[in-house]
Amino acid sequence: MLKPARVRAVTALFLILVLSAGPLSAAPPDGYDFLPLTEAARLAGAEHKPMLLYFGRYGCTTCRRMHAEVFTDADLRHRYSDDFVLAYVDTESAERITLANGERVTEMQFAARNRILGTPTFVFFSAEQKPLFSKAGFQDIASMQRYGDYVAGGYYHSMSLDDFLAKP
Repeated sequence: MLKPARVRAVTALFLILVLSAGPLSAAPPDGYDFLPLTEAARLAGAEHKPMLLYFGRYGCTTCRRMHAEVFTDADLRHRYSDDFVLAYVDTESAERITLANGERVTEMQFAARNRILGTPTFVFFSAEQKPLFSKAGFQDIASMQRYGDYVAGGYYHSMSLDDFLAKP
């Protein structure tokens, strides 16, 4: 039987190894140019491009599934990389962002203020930087493509998302 001091030493060593193995922060999918929100909003306004805001968090199994099954699609990657400015917010992060009014808040505070209750959550913005709609949870490739078509094609000017999605 191990002595309590030895158990504490082994536990401490284990924790050091686990914590040094890699960052414990959330990350957007590989192969995409997701930017911090402050930078993305500025760029979207300057380039007059729509923006996709992705709320995720460390340990989110649905986020990982989206990364593995959806964001690996080459057509989707090209569509979103070409037609959108991409922003990522970690709903558990203490990183500070600057809002349009100049206020500085943490990403966690920003997510809470916007009532982001689960991850992943995707918020789509028009080229005029107006929020259009949000989708929470797993979204398949076809749905993400249709959302991209709706926003990048400017269909939000003339019809609702539901009407657009009902079209063949």
